[in-house]
Amino acid sequence: MVTRNVLILLVTVSVVEALSCAALSEGPLLSIGIRFILPFTGDPFLIGIEATTDLPFGIGAGSFLLDAEGRTLITIGADINLSEGERNAETYLRLTTGLYYFEPGRFLPSLMIGGGISYRFFILRPFVFGLASEFLYPVAFPVPMFSASAGWSFR
Repeated sequence: MVTRNVLILLVTVSVVEALSCAALSEGPLLSIGIRFILPFTGDPFLIGIEATTDLPFGIGAGSFLLDAEGRTLITIGADINLSEGERNAETYLRLTTGLYYFEPGRFLPSLMIGGGISYRFFILRPFVFGLASEFLYPVAFPVPMFSASAGWSFR
């Protein structure tokens, strides 16, 4: 179990370092930050990194989340912009897919898919904050999963 935790830590540090280097070299990243899965509906409390990039119709987001027991959630999603123009607060329709690994006895992670609503707002630029509510089958269904994020915007 210790080897697995060390491996997870090394992968997390490597991903954060790679994303930071890409962002600092005028890369395609829009923002990088921390995302929390809030355990309001029985979901585990997960924390991890989230990176976003611009897409023609909104924002692309990817996150890698862990908890103390080794449960893992990897998501990739597209946020379709529902607000017009550039504002300090924006609303998005979120489409998400990814992998989850909540049962240590399983050999491979399981696939999930879903969608929901997300909000992205700037209180103090360049800091960006977000809230999301998503139905993710089979992880958070029929009760949605809630998450909050905070990060540094590069634009």
